[in-house]
Amino acid sequence: MAFTEAPDPRHARTLAELIAQLRLLKAWAGGPSYAQIAERVNRLWTAAGRPPGERTARTTVADCFKTGRARPNTDLLLAVVEVLHPDPGYVAAWQDVLRVVRGRAEAATFVQAQLGLPATIPHFTGRRAELARLAAVLGEGDVAGGPVAAIAGMAGVGKTGLAVHAGHELLRTGRCDNALFVNLRGFHPDPGRPPVDPAAVLDSFLRLLGVPGHAVPADLAGKMRVYRERSAGRRLLVVLDNAGSEEQVRPLLPDERGGPVLVTSRLALTGLPGTTHVPLDVLSPDDAVAYLRHTVGAERVDQAPGVARRITAELGRLPLALNLAALWMTAPAHRSWLLADHLERLAQRRAHLRLDNAVDASISLSYDQLAEPDRRALRLLALHPGADLDAYGLAALAGSGLAEATRTADRLVAASLVRRGEGDRFELHDLIRAFGMARARDEDAPAVRKAALTRLLDYYTFATATAMDQYAPRLRDHRPRVPDPGLPVPPLPDREPAAAWLDAERANLLGAVRHGLPSGHAGLLSRLLFRYLQTGGYIREALVLHECAAESADPVARGHALVSLAATHSQVGRYDVATRHAEAALGCFRGAGDRAGECRALGTLGAIASWNADFLRSAGVLREALTLARELRDRAGERTALTNLGFVYGRLGRYAEALESHRKALAIDRRTGDLCDTGRTLLNIGDTHLRAGGHAEACGYFHRATAIAEQAGDRDLHVEALLCLADASLELGRTDHARTTHECALAIAAELGSLHAAARAHTGLARAATASGDLESARHHWLAARDHHRELGLPEPAEIPADLDCSMAAGG
Repeated sequence: MAFTEAPDPRHARTLAELIAQLRLLKAWAGGPSYAQIAERVNRLWTAAGRPPGERTARTTVADCFKTGRARPNTDLLLAVVEVLHPDPGYVAAWQDVLRVVRGRAEAATFVQAQLGLPATIPHFTGRRAELARLAAVLGEGDVAGGPVAAIAGMAGVGKTGLAVHAGHELLRTGRCDNALFVNLRGFHPDPGRPPVDPAAVLDSFLRLLGVPGHAVPADLAGKMRVYRERSAGRRLLVVLDNAGSEEQVRPLLPDERGGPVLVTSRLALTGLPGTTHVPLDVLSPDDAVAYLRHTVGAERVDQAPGVARRITAELGRLPLALNLAALWMTAPAHRSWLLADHLERLAQRRAHLRLDNAVDASISLSYDQLAEPDRRALRLLALHPGADLDAYGLAALAGSGLAEATRTADRLVAASLVRRGEGDRFELHDLIRAFGMARARDEDAPAVRKAALTRLLDYYTFATATAMDQYAPRLRDHRPRVPDPGLPVPPLPDREPAAAWLDAERANLLGAVRHGLPSGHAGLLSRLLFRYLQTGGYIREALVLHECAAESADPVARGHALVSLAATHSQVGRYDVATRHAEAALGCFRGAGDRAGECRALGTLGAIASWNADFLRSAGVLREALTLARELRDRAGERTALTNLGFVYGRLGRYAEALESHRKALAIDRRTGDLCDTGRTLLNIGDTHLRAGGHAEACGYFHRATAIAEQAGDRDLHVEALLCLADASLELGRTDHARTTHECALAIAAELGSLHAAARAHTGLARAATASGDLESARHHWLAARDHHRELGLPEPAEIPADLDCSMAAGG
């Protein structure tokens, strides 16, 4: 096939379409091999002064041409384009399209789901036939069996209100015990907020169902499997609101063992087999008038029923439009108006249409009766990059005090222009957001809109820094200092409220990153949120955040983002990718002369090598990191390097050197007074003695670590110490003590939701039961350990009997 012109990347809307264009470009350039392209890229990068550690390989180049990848390597992909067609204008076009496509892909991971349903809509009217049909499909008899109903209709017709009303009825009558609710954002006025990725929804659902972050599988298939297992046999209603396509919905459906599912969409979704379709139209003329009687007043409506009917017709009998108009009609300033006056006013609004006639007219009525500060607040709210926000976020956008922002939010809620959700968080209907965005473009200068978003980013960054100081206080000195922007910030006195704030704002913080790359906020948020995302197991969110920050033009910000990317990839075992990122970060820091960053990159590079069992390389890199940390008088960096070196020396059988490293780390712990670090170092010393055959000495250190864990209230440390102590006791032949200690560890692991710790406890209990001759109990614990390893995606322990399933079958 011959090409006269290079393919135009602007034809691509998705990442898959862009990769298809890249394949065409390769063919247009004569079909060079991946090895040839890699060599050209390396020559290009060498000429640009990039260090040898950043050279690419044939397999990495080949990855650029594969579809199905969540995120492309932007830097490499653009280099491939440049060597295939070295025209600056052409490469710039690819860069622009790639930025848009990646932005959409990243935004699709931002989701906010909830356990439980939103509040029902006041004055819900009509829909008797639809409610009866939904009840028959979803609630008759045993709700298990996965029935699915899909409500379809135009924007503003009341799909969400009907779904929520029907869902509350299922909960009220006891036919369901609880519900999961999510806005899939299938249709959103902001092109920067595309439909939500089903994998991100499943990630959120699993956490709401009690699956700890580290146990959530990384791939879509794994998430679907665990989701269906967790929802099997439960009387759980799943509401998928505002779906954009069948492809978005299918992965979110439980299997036949699950409970009912209710979907809303502007599309009919006829491609979902076995689904009952419930089309929704505007209210009937009688129901629309009945709604006015409930809201405006029966006496006023009954005095002029013909005018009332004309008003509902003018509003298209849309529930959203009727609700907004009713609020305007019942405002104190308008209560003396005749219905005919209201009808005339509605007709006048036809000259200022933005959306659908009825919707624009009804929103305008409510908007126009607001004072200018409240109108301005609504316009700025429409620019917010997340799904919802609290009064502190509104105060930042508006540049006001907290009390004034709270009063403003209350007035907007009273006007039904803003919805109040759980925890006093505020959100906009999509149509009201579209209205607000259009008014903001017309009524607020670009500089005003930019200043509002900058204040919001300043607030989010400073509040995140404040929260992280409580969430991970030991690492305070390793995080960047963020100046106080002088905006209201919620009180975060200790770790619990700090963690709750981070959980509530996580999607907003990630959404804000898209706006914060040029200003440097993306780099700050990447560094600030690293530990929170890492310990919470938010792998997808971490990759999105750090990859965005890695596009920074500042080499230091780019280096820190690359280190965070390296650590994140290593969490899921992608050690080759992690190593490349860490090496690239090292080049950034050395090029910028940032020795503290260099120390962080070396420590991460050494740790990755140890996790990949490359202990000799790890030891060399970690010694370099230790030397640099001491030169910089970086106590935390020195302790980390010593701890990792001790681990590596222990795996190399160099037990004396391992103990020396751990004891030096212990001396730092005692100087800093950090009990939890002290406890973990004692565990490391005990582990080294255990590997060296000193079981009794190991038990002594494990006992001390257990006592410190109890004193500090560190339950993660406590369960780890108990597991180590139980293992050492078993080696010493203290079978009963090992069993009871493992049982204590298993109980704590269950409370923490730690499958990894539970798997270790079951393995230890199986070994103890085998040692005492209780083979039936051993089989039970081996099975539990095997199931946990499979759920975590980890290799099964080699000591699990190969004939376990056969033994169980034979035993009945």
